[in-house]
This record gives sequence, C-alpha cells and structure tokens, in this order.
Amino acid sequence: MARQVMTQMHLRKAVLERDTAMSRQKEGDRKRYESEEQYRLLFEAIEDGFCIVEMKFDGDVPTDYRFVEINPAFATQTGLVDAQGKWMRDLAPNHEQHWFDIYGGVALSGEPVRFEHVAKELSERWFDVHAFRVGDPNSHRVGILFTDKSERKEAENLKWLAEEAQTVRNEELSHRMKNTFAMVQAIATQTLRSVADRAPVDAFTDRLHALSTAHDVLLQQSWSNASLGDVVSAVLANFMSAKNLAVDGPSVDLGPRATLSISLLLHELATNATKYGSLLNPDGLVIVTWHLRDLGGEDELVFNWKEKGGPPAVEPNGKGFGSKLIRMGLIGTGGVDVRFEPSGFEAEFHAPLAQVQMS
Repeated sequence: MARQVMTQMHLRKAVLERDTAMSRQKEGDRKRYESEEQYRLLFEAIEDGFCIVEMKFDGDVPTDYRFVEINPAFATQTGLVDAQGKWMRDLAPNHEQHWFDIYGGVALSGEPVRFEHVAKELSERWFDVHAFRVGDPNSHRVGILFTDKSERKEAENLKWLAEEAQTVRNEELSHRMKNTFAMVQAIATQTLRSVADRAPVDAFTDRLHALSTAHDVLLQQSWSNASLGDVVSAVLANFMSAKNLAVDGPSVDLGPRATLSISLLLHELATNATKYGSLLNPDGLVIVTWHLRDLGGEDELVFNWKEKGGPPAVEPNGKGFGSKLIRMGLIGTGGVDVRFEPSGFEAEFHAPLAQVQMS
C-alpha cells in the first residue's frame, strides 16, 4: 500500500513537472511568435529599404554579395526586381567596388557604418545607408538599412547651381556698376575741372567711392541685406589701420537703403576724423560700437562713434553738406546726438531696427 502511494506521488510530480515544462514552452513559443510577428510587421511596413546580404570573399577581398532577405520597400528604393537569393554582380555587373569594400569591412570587423554615397549603376541613385553585422561572424552577413535620397540631392544640386548662377550675375552686375561709377566720376572730373576750389570736387569723388563700396557689400548678399559689421569694416578700411580702430557690436543685418545711408555717414565721420579729429594723431583711436535696446516691445539700433587721442573737438561754424549728412542719422530721419568733447568728437545715432532692415 505504501509503495502504491509513493508511486502515485512520483507520478503526480512527474505529470506536474511535464505540465509546467509544456506551459513554459508554450509561453516561450508564444513570446517568440509575437516577437517574430512584430519583426515581420515592422520589416514589411517600413518605407526604408532593408536587406540582409551574405558577403563573398576572394581571400580578404570582398567580391560580391548575395541577397538573403529583402523587404517589400527594397525594389522601390533600388529599382532591383526579384533580387532575393541573387548575387549583386549578376543584377548590376558594374556596381562600384566601394560598396563591396564597405560591406565587407563591416562583415569582418563587426563595426557598423553610416554613410551617403551614389550608386551609378542603380540609375545614379544617392543612398543614405546604415550597415551592421548580423548573426554569426563566420556567416559574413550584413544588415543594410537604406533610403533613396536622390530627390534631396537633386534639390541640393539645383540650389547650388542657382547660387552659382546668382554669383555670376552678381559679379557681372558689380562689374557694370563699377564701370558706371567710374563713368560718373570721369564726367564729374571733366565737368568740374575748371573749378578753382578742389575741396568740393574731391569730397564728391570720395562720397561716390563710399557708395561704390556699399554696393560691393550689398552685392555679396544678392542685394538683399548687408552686415553692419561688414559695412563698418569696408568703409573705414579706406581711412585707418586696425590699430586706430576698435569695433564691437552684435550681428545686425541692414536693408539696402540703410546700407547706403550708413556707408555715406561713416565716410563723413571718418573724413572729419582724418581732417580735424583723432586720426590727425598716428596713435589716435576711433571706437565704433552698436547695440539693440528695447523700446516698448520694439528694438532700436543704437550706433556710437567716439574719438580719442586727437585734439579737443570744436563745433564747426558752418553747416556744410557733410554736417547735414551726419545730422540725418542712420536712415535719413534724424535720431542723432553729437558732442564736442575735450577728449574728442562723439556721436550717438539711433533708429528703429525694423526701419534699418527694410528693403
């Protein structure tokens, strides 16, 4: 009787262990099925091309690869139809060697790579590629996730061509405008050659040169805008060396109107500094700064000119064209505070940023 009881207990234990093992196996099979199903759905749903290839080597040199597995988007992305199980050299005999070298390197090293390259044999498509080793290293299999970027590359090329064409047009326009300025200058020189007082003639010629400089800066940006810093550097380079100039200010874009106006303004300020101010002294200094300040929710450009190291500034008796030009400010609407200090001439100019940046 005791033996029967023991036998039944062992049998029940064996059945329980079997049922537990079967339950675990079923759970494992279910999870594996769910995982494989998720992979299959993802594999078929992604719009990117994906394939697994098996590399072929001649020694250490990769010579070909066979498509072990491909997703539905593969054909759309590459133009290769019915590629699974076939060798790349059979599908595209002239496919560039660098593709085989890259994938062969991944298969041997296990190091994933990300790159962009053109495949001339595949209708010159550009691909963004992520390649990585899969499975046993000895299987020499590589997973390749890729996207056809040909449209983007074509758009980039068209943009580059348009920019190159614009550059050529700008250079031609710059050449023509220089000729125009030179012609105006020649006409003025010929017309005014009998004028005894050469100072007004020279002033006119110099202002014309300042306008020409401003046009050069604008042409570099297709006549759309110009950097205030570039305008300051371009105009003042004609009057002083770096040791005589200190410049500081944030990046500010100027519209064409303000670029021309500020170029003439800087020309007058620098001319006065050369004739009467700090630049009379070889060690004199011109400090040019600007900043933005908030005026009730709208930005205002504040531009400062300060001279040091020259004779005391003296207010002129007359009000010539140059003085009037300075009083007109940044955009011809005023907003100017000038000070004739013992240390040198100082001026503050201000205008709404929105008006300074108007085209």
